[in-house]
Amino acid sequence: MYRSLALVAALGLAAPTTAFGADPAPEECWKGTFTEQLSGPIRELGSSARGSGYTSSYDGDFKWKGEPAKQAITSTYVFCFTDRLDDGGTLIVNDKRIALDRIGSIRRPPVAQEGVFRSSTSIRDVLEFPRLYGIFSAPGKPASSLEIQLEPLREKVLVVSNTRDQGGRRIVSVMEGKATRTTP
Repeated sequence: MYRSLALVAALGLAAPTTAFGADPAPEECWKGTFTEQLSGPIRELGSSARGSGYTSSYDGDFKWKGEPAKQAITSTYVFCFTDRLDDGGTLIVNDKRIALDRIGSIRRPPVAQEGVFRSSTSIRDVLEFPRLYGIFSAPGKPASSLEIQLEPLREKVLVVSNTRDQGGRRIVSVMEGKATRTTP
């Protein structure tokens, strides 16, 4: 039904990559393996929202409106974080490196979503829970964002893709899976 993650990966092929001749920065790379994708319209966390069940996202915390569409998939993402926060990271798709920003860097500072039930203390440590983020656009298509959230100690990864439909509703696709470190 919603194929935001596939769309983002396809759009990413045109994204800027590492400059020719530049020495690559030291990286920590991980592989995420996914078997299910959830997609659908969402309800965003507002200052008056109560209860739990919201998923944290750089584009705003959300939970599903009704039941999300479930799709069985077989997908693997390889993603890397550079040693320096401001150098960002990459998503590797079909042997192409797609540059992404790192949340917590000068390009993507952490967001403190304050309200009645939230405070800036809910921000996760950007070094303990590294996250990559990118925005992709193509002529005639709405902009999409892709966020990769890593929990290294639990060896879990969450991939969140956002886009807007013709009515302006935020549509989200989510994959959660096992993360395996691929670099020493």
